[in-house]
Order: sequence, then C-alpha cells, then structure tokens
Amino acid sequence: MFMEGSIVSGSPLFVASPRGARARAVALVAALCCIGLPGVAGAQAVGADMATSQLEPEYRLGPGDELSVKFPYNGELDHAGPVGPDGRFTLPQVGTIAIANMTVSQATETIATTLRRDGIVENAKPSLTITQYGASVFVGGEVKTPGAVRLTGGMDAFRAIITAGGLLDTAKSKRIVVIRRGPEGTPQMHYVDLRAYLKHGPPSDAGLRSQDIVFVPKSSIAEVDLWVDQYINKVLPFSRGLNYNLGNAAVGAVTSR
Repeated sequence: MFMEGSIVSGSPLFVASPRGARARAVALVAALCCIGLPGVAGAQAVGADMATSQLEPEYRLGPGDELSVKFPYNGELDHAGPVGPDGRFTLPQVGTIAIANMTVSQATETIATTLRRDGIVENAKPSLTITQYGASVFVGGEVKTPGAVRLTGGMDAFRAIITAGGLLDTAKSKRIVVIRRGPEGTPQMHYVDLRAYLKHGPPSDAGLRSQDIVFVPKSSIAEVDLWVDQYINKVLPFSRGLNYNLGNAAVGAVTSR
C-alpha cells in the first residue's frame, strides 16, 4: 500500500533550472544508479534488468505486448506475435487463448493446460518471453512532458515520472497520486511516498499496471479532484460514480459531465 510523504524541492526528480543544473544532473544520475534504474548503469545492466523484468510477477500481460512462445520438444508449435486488442494470443495450431492480465508464469501454464486439454501435446513445456512491451501508463500534472509513456517491466511511479522528464519546480511532491481502474471500472487512488522510495527503495506493491495514471498535483488535493473530473470523467471510460481511496480515507463522489 502506498504511503504519504514528502520530498524536498532539491530532489533529482525536479527539472533543473539553469542555476545549479549541473549539480542536479549529477544528483539525478547518482540516485538512479543507486536504485538500479534501467538505462543508467550501462548496456549490460540494461540487458540483465530486462531479462529479469520479463518474469516479474507485478507485470501483467496486455494488448500490444509482443510475445514469443517456444516449445523445446515441439518446435512446430513455436510462434511469435502480439496480444490482440481483446486480450487474446493466437497460436496457429491451437487457436486464440485469453491471457490478458496474467503474469508470464500464469500465461505459460494456461497455454500448457490448453494444449493438454485439446489433446495437442500431453506434456507441453512452453517457454514464453515478452519481446516488446505494448502497454502504457499516463503521467499528468506537474511534469516536464505529460502524456503516455510505454510501460516496461518493473516500472513504478518514480520511473514513470523520470520518463516524463521529471517534476517541475511547481510540483507538490508530497502526494504523488496513482490512479488505477478498480472493480466495475471505478478509479482507485493511492499516494506514493517518494522520499521513502529514494531512501528505502520501492514497496513490494509499487509496480504500475497498464492504463494506470500517475498524477503530480500543483498545490493541493483539491486540484486532484478537479483533474479527475476534467480528465477521467470526460475522457477515460471510468464509471460516473467515483469511489477511490486517498491514503486511508475512503472518498466517494458523483460528478456531472
């Protein structure tokens, strides 16, 4: 569960102004190296991180993910392709298999079970690899380049903000908000404690999921409510009644369009 917290304005998350830009850049690189952010520690580290990230339980498969399925003892079944818009993956000799929102290990077992059930291969041992991530998250608010960013294995709010160019000096970084689609399409909201993140590392449940929204408010939680109304209610297909959690307090509201 995300915790509330704060981070000083001199944090490497903030976009550097001309004064002190060099010092902030050095601090940013140091912070990213400490937490092992892909792309900072060198090409070899990147390759190792991506190989590991493909098996991270936090990442769930979604439309657009490019997959490669290989069968060590049944090479004729090998296939590579995308997860379709309907969340299904196609194996030519099997048909379509629903794997959206599954982890890599769950999808692998589902494929093996389908092959056994359909009498195609009794002891299938498929190996599934994500060759390219197709999912994305949206980063909005007080960041340098708001918009959609590609969701990679192991991405969390901190990495998403860095990918979006970092925080602006006007950002209120005490309460970075992650908005996720909950049951029945209702948005659920949680705070992220970035200071604790930088000091202790990410919590076990910090990973983002496809279509998550990371919002950096400018002044107060009132702006989050306004942004939810302007962006989520009018643009995203969430249900009209809002039910979400802010820290430990449950909040409910119905907004007009």
